[in-house]
Amino acid sequence: MMNINTKLLPLVVACLAASPAFAAEPMANIFNDGSLKGQFQLFDFQRNFDGDSTDRQDTSFGGLFYLRSGEANGISFGGSFASANPIWESNNDGLYGLVGGGAPGSIVERTAVNRLQEYFVSGNWYDTQIVVGAQELRTPMMNPFPLRAIPFTYRGASIKNTSIENVAISALYITDYMGWTDEEFNNVSSGIRSEFARKGVIVDVEDNPIYALGLDYNLPIDSVKAKTSLWYYTMEDVYNQYHVKLDVSGEMGAANWYFIPSYLKQDSTGELDQSVAQFDTYQAGFHLGVRWNGFDATVKYVTTGDGDVVAPFGDEKVIIQQVVQSARANEDGYGLQLAYQFAPDSALSGVSTYVNWANYEIDGDSSQDIDETDFSVVYDLAKYVDGLSVRARHAIVNYSTGDDLTDTRFYVYYKFAI
Repeated sequence: MMNINTKLLPLVVACLAASPAFAAEPMANIFNDGSLKGQFQLFDFQRNFDGDSTDRQDTSFGGLFYLRSGEANGISFGGSFASANPIWESNNDGLYGLVGGGAPGSIVERTAVNRLQEYFVSGNWYDTQIVVGAQELRTPMMNPFPLRAIPFTYRGASIKNTSIENVAISALYITDYMGWTDEEFNNVSSGIRSEFARKGVIVDVEDNPIYALGLDYNLPIDSVKAKTSLWYYTMEDVYNQYHVKLDVSGEMGAANWYFIPSYLKQDSTGELDQSVAQFDTYQAGFHLGVRWNGFDATVKYVTTGDGDVVAPFGDEKVIIQQVVQSARANEDGYGLQLAYQFAPDSALSGVSTYVNWANYEIDGDSSQDIDETDFSVVYDLAKYVDGLSVRARHAIVNYSTGDDLTDTRFYVYYKFAI
């Protein structure tokens, strides 16, 4: 904690010096307008292979708890705590990755993960919010990556300005991150090294920060709803990347249609570009769908360039399923999803479900084909217990060559706010 306080103290002093002197009433707002919200969560994830690979299963109990202060003269504070604790441990199955202990698939003793997820000071002046410290981020290529019990979190600074109507301009300076089961922050360079190490490529990456600049714009069009985003990320001697996304929707009689194309461009730079890990790739695709009377049907298509997508910090790939995502070089992906939400006045009020299928093909090599079918059911039990919900997911993954698998996940959430 001493290191945390040392880093944040100069910023707090600077913010106080730049803002008007605190009066008794505004200072009280820090405490009077504070809030605590979060969720308790019980998860059970298991993955079973048809071949010789070690089956995996973890069961965890814990939660995410977010504390926010009120605001005084534009200044506020925030923090959060995250916890994932192993229960009902099986010695016969490999580690899934909900909790700590080792690499996924290894036969190890599970360990609890309990960490300070966020700690930051925020300034809000002239339609500009500045956040410095540990914080969760929600941007296209750097986000919570919420695939396990605890989401990713980052340390650095973020800025967002909304002074122009329909426009949000954002900037990031990020030095460190924690993954799903880390209890200490790591430099973002370690995330890059780990991404390549999983593919058997060892690279030496300097401890440089990641910078990002984003522009989100709601187009002032009456006939349709349209918004677009453009983000640029850069890390010295590692990569430059651009992500562009358009989200357009409109009415079609009693139905609602939507079209969401996106494009990602990634290029290695500097020292990494001179190594065996150099890459130059892209990913382009779209979602095209229609919503009607509780149904939501979507067609998905994606194509990826000559290199794998490099995304160690969460991402918005075009097709993301329970197990497989569109990420491989020279890959085309085709997907279909059908979702249904039962009406509030029906006997199954609170239930929503979907079936999500996709096929992934490598150009010229059918032995690398993959198909996955996902099933999901969510039951919001708020009419019985406010904040309570349950979810079940099941994926069936078939590889042309490789070990087919099934992946089953159960979730219980209890959300609260004070």
